[in-house]
Amino acid sequence: MVVYEVHCFGCGALVPDQSGPAHKYMLSAPGCWALYGSVLAWGTALAASGEVSTTQRIVDTYAVQHATNPDRRNRQSVAIHLMSLCSSIEHGVSGARLRTMISDWTHRDYPLLAPRPAGYPVTVRDVAEAGERSRLAVVDDWANSAWAAWSVHHATVRAWLAMVMKSNA
Repeated sequence: MVVYEVHCFGCGALVPDQSGPAHKYMLSAPGCWALYGSVLAWGTALAASGEVSTTQRIVDTYAVQHATNPDRRNRQSVAIHLMSLCSSIEHGVSGARLRTMISDWTHRDYPLLAPRPAGYPVTVRDVAEAGERSRLAVVDDWANSAWAAWSVHHATVRAWLAMVMKSNA
């Protein structure tokens, strides 16, 4: 059986060309959403054993790589997940703590961050295809490369993070 592939219009990954569900407002190819589901299932199993930080990075990274529309929910998602990546990567905040903090960051109106990155060197496909021994390292590469791809907006994200941290102090 020949499997055709398409580029996801969110992250650019080459994914199976298939029909099926996708997220309500993080627009992606159904094949990309399916790959994310398999990676998230692996991450959820890790979280059950106490490894919450990797699971949070999976969620954050996928969200920021699918900043595909100006819908308020998508703008909020991208902002919150970029703040989470910043907190994790630059400040070493754990996934368990981030899950608590993120709930304080929601229900705000964040502007559209434009331009969005033109592409990403590591995608959910790389994580899905990684062997069990290297998958944790690939998740870290995926998160770091996604955060780096948004570098033109780092000052804005850091300012948002400082604002929400100050308001919660």
